Amino acid sequence: MVLWIAWRNLRSRALEAFLASLGVALAVTLALIVPMVLRSLERGTKDFLQVFDLLVARKGSSAQAVLSSLFLLQPPAGNLSYELYRSLEKDPRTKRLIPLAFGDSYLGFPVVGTNGSFFTLSQGPSSAPFFALREGRIFQEGPIQLEKGTAYEAVAGARVAREAGLKVGDLFLTGHGFFASQEEAAQATEHRPISLKLVGVLKPTGSPYDRAVLVPIGYYWEAHGQGEEDRQVTAMLFTGKSLAHIYQVQQELGRSSEAMGVLPGQVYADLRSVLAGGETLYRALGIGVLFLAASLVWLEALSESLERRRRLAVLRALGGGRGLVFGVVLTETLLEVALGLVGGVGLAHLLGLGVSSSLGERLGFYVPPPRVDGDLLVSVALLLPVALIVALVPALQAARSSPLEYL
Repeated sequence: MVLWIAWRNLRSRALEAFLASLGVALAVTLALIVPMVLRSLERGTKDFLQVFDLLVARKGSSAQAVLSSLFLLQPPAGNLSYELYRSLEKDPRTKRLIPLAFGDSYLGFPVVGTNGSFFTLSQGPSSAPFFALREGRIFQEGPIQLEKGTAYEAVAGARVAREAGLKVGDLFLTGHGFFASQEEAAQATEHRPISLKLVGVLKPTGSPYDRAVLVPIGYYWEAHGQGEEDRQVTAMLFTGKSLAHIYQVQQELGRSSEAMGVLPGQVYADLRSVLAGGETLYRALGIGVLFLAASLVWLEALSESLERRRRLAVLRALGGGRGLVFGVVLTETLLEVALGLVGGVGLAHLLGLGVSSSLGERLGFYVPPPRVDGDLLVSVALLLPVALIVALVPALQAARSSPLEYL
């Protein structure tokens, strides 16, 4: 009975009720959208970084090394000597060492020089390879003979193959830097125009390497005219035979003037602490916005009190008691807030999907769809008891009023 009367009252003043619910919905959206997107970004980042144990890069910023070598978002700080690569390769603590070379591109997509061990990387000892093939095979590391000259083999990420229209068996050229066309690549003077033959396409991983072309490290050395005496690599991915070996190598590299060892998980943890601080401040701001929404509901309830008393006076004249009137006023307010909460959560989720998709497209890796975690839902659901509190005064006023005053 109370719910039916409250709903009829809201329908009779639909515009005012809609505006109040819209204010609540916008406040809820503002309180949720940034934490939701940040957490989605963290989930995508954390899953990807679990693939790598230790990144060896040029001395400098750890964050910059991760962004350039793993996320392919920035140019690297510099190269490492081939002597360092060979010494780590021969180190008895090394289980796997993967070279990385950067600097070339194909139609704007980064070309990464590496070796076959890259395709054995996984998120754990018992996990399947992270970079699995969708079709074709892994490249062979030396040059191959074609009818007209030689070429190297290549494996394309899922996004490169899709957007560039590459198919297994295709021949193509890369260029130094970022070139828009094959003609520009062929005219580049920074390296020799050596053909690449696509022999495999990776399954989508949701990682930055979906937009990379993987080639043998030897291709980079030959294309850039680097002989055995002046070969270089940009970075290395080191896996030790034990966790202790990883930390030992990291510490030893820290004493080097040329290189440093970066634990991607540690960089993620540092970034997470910064984001957590920002999220805490934003959540405090969100709570303030929610209280503003509660104030809006309170002001709306007070502004409607005179008109509401006239309607409720009729209800009292028809035999409705003070408790019924009190319950109707509280229920009206709860319905307005509940509709705003549902609308706000839905709007935040829709906006979050758009922002996550746009962010993933801009950064070049998959950002999982946002979700409303329990703690976020609880924080906005606190509007319901707050709405009850702010509606108490109008409800008491309506229940105590004599119907004779308004009839």
